[in-house]
Amino acid sequence: MSELLNQAKALAPEIVRWRRHIHENPEVSAVLPNTCAYVTAELRKMGYEPYPVGGGVVAMLDGQPDGKVILLRADMDALPMAEESGEPFASKNPHAAHTCGHDTHTAMLLGAAKLLMDNKEKVKGRVKFMFQPGEEGYNGCKNMIADGLLKSPHVDVAFGMHSASASDYRTGTVLYSTGSYAASADAFKVTVHGKGCHGARPEEGIDPINIITHIHLALQTINSRERNQKEPLILTIGQLIAGTAENIIPNDGYLTGTIRAFNQEVRVHAKRRLEEISKGIAATFGATAEIQWYTEFAPTINDRALMAELDGYVRELLGDDRVKITEPQMGSEDFSGSDAACTGCLLQPEHRFQRGGLPLRRPQSPGASQRSSPAHRQCRLCLHCHALAGRKLLITPFPIPY
Repeated sequence: MSELLNQAKALAPEIVRWRRHIHENPEVSAVLPNTCAYVTAELRKMGYEPYPVGGGVVAMLDGQPDGKVILLRADMDALPMAEESGEPFASKNPHAAHTCGHDTHTAMLLGAAKLLMDNKEKVKGRVKFMFQPGEEGYNGCKNMIADGLLKSPHVDVAFGMHSASASDYRTGTVLYSTGSYAASADAFKVTVHGKGCHGARPEEGIDPINIITHIHLALQTINSRERNQKEPLILTIGQLIAGTAENIIPNDGYLTGTIRAFNQEVRVHAKRRLEEISKGIAATFGATAEIQWYTEFAPTINDRALMAELDGYVRELLGDDRVKITEPQMGSEDFSGSDAACTGCLLQPEHRFQRGGLPLRRPQSPGASQRSSPAHRQCRLCLHCHALAGRKLLITPFPIPY
């Protein structure tokens, strides 16, 4: 294990180089032509034969023939926002930035691919590397699965991770939860079609703004009066949009929001009731309501037996003080797509960007929530944390009982 650890540490400069190139050249959505081309080129240098799947990139490592097929996943897409970090490798795209850490995920998985290729003779089974687009609300995982990601060969188990900087744990700590890890996320838009008129003659129209406000209030009862109070549910309305002038009742208006839950039954019930309530209230006022679902992520559920085994490998590698069991989080991850299709686990390595051993903080300017902050920048330890965490699962000289 110490030999592998030394090999991984030796890869740190290369991983940093990969990460900084990707960070400088962010792309948004499920279409990432330049990022995919870069990842493909780097994988070919290692000896892989990568191929496109569902807008992403996949590569296979063939080890000893009598093992399982294990998938390792990294997401590659950025967010549509400006970066103001001031780093020499800051985004060159004024409309996109890697503020969620996906640049580090991609670099980490490239590091894992290099490490495993260099130890190919020790790998028991086959490893499928999944470089995914469109995690940020574009159903990237779902699209890759639909395009055959988990077939040819069939994937037995999937591992993923998502870096974090929002907690109080020190850099290099690996967080996880057993069972439920992340909530579902279903983004919706409810459009109310009424009838416009002049504000001085409201009786001649059907006011969509009035209807939208009634829908907004009624939707809250799904949480307060209909769900099992032991099962978490969050229904958030993020937008109420209607009208163009203060004296005109518009024809249409809409609200948007998300539903989040750990329990699949609670999720399904909330989605069904949202449609019933919205359409029912609209009809009561003589209007119609149209519901659109955009992203639909299922809850991410970590396999308990596999997580317990993986816990041992990570503790052996990093030490007990670097592994923490946490409560499930209401944030969401579309890793649940592969997680639902096969056995899987998702880890969360913690990071802090530091100089001189001290956390680097800067005062936030107005609107900073929409910009890259120093906390989003990753340290080197985090960059190869994923390349290390759980890799003994693949390189161990004895078979793993799945």
